[in-house]
Amino acid sequence: MKRDLSLAFRQLRKSPGFAVTAILTLALGIGANAVVFSVLNALVLRPVNVPHAQSLYMVQRFQFPSQSYLDYVDLRDRNRSFESLVLFNIIGPVGVDTGGNPSTAWPYLASGNYFDALGIQPYLGRFFHAADERGKNSAPYVVLSYTYWHGHFHDDAGVVGRTVAINKHQFTIIGVAPPAFRGTELFFAPAMWIPYVEQPTVEGNDSLQYRGNHSGFVIGHLKPGVTPIQGAEDLNAIGAWLAKTYPSDDDGVKFTLARPGLVGDMLGGPARAFMAALMLLAG
Repeated sequence: MKRDLSLAFRQLRKSPGFAVTAILTLALGIGANAVVFSVLNALVLRPVNVPHAQSLYMVQRFQFPSQSYLDYVDLRDRNRSFESLVLFNIIGPVGVDTGGNPSTAWPYLASGNYFDALGIQPYLGRFFHAADERGKNSAPYVVLSYTYWHGHFHDDAGVVGRTVAINKHQFTIIGVAPPAFRGTELFFAPAMWIPYVEQPTVEGNDSLQYRGNHSGFVIGHLKPGVTPIQGAEDLNAIGAWLAKTYPSDDDGVKFTLARPGLVGDMLGGPARAFMAALMLLAG
């Protein structure tokens, strides 16, 4: 072994140009692969940071992740394969006035069962629940992300119970999410969460009663023992009922399941292919 190493070093000393080129090539290759894998792990391989992430799936409509609020309600209430289904949507920017300097923020609209279904516990205060929703514009609450609370309220524990104006409408801060929870999409961390039934108030138009408005994302945990194929078959049985009952909006609808984090297959597929190509190129 020592003899081999001595021979190798002697050969390298005889060809310093080759030695430098080889070392730089190895360093660049290893560094490039490390960078690419870090990005790949952060955006593609790492699951969404929720308990039991391995059973969490996104419901896709014709290979696209977006669903209407009314279709979500039917899927949530009629399926037999999921522990629960939740709906969320990325909106913004919205104007936020905390009583100081008005600013803008990008929140999630989320169904009342969002935090409970995902198994997330609040850092401060409480979360909103399904019982808080009693129809349109019935839950004027907001949950702050830890980052937004830290940056805009300077870790003030007395923030719970205060009101803020969101798009000039009053909302009560009821809680702060834990530091590790950054929403259910890897590429976007919301500043806050607002109950989905407040969509007409926040956005100034009512999409809750329009079945053709496919703007929300539906995710949920499969029940123990239920496979993704069985879950999709269950949802497609509901899809057949939707197509028959609401042919103008749901004719021929088909549902598939995908891993959440990059809005299903819409970004996840291209992102995985792109990152794999980059890693191959770096190699």
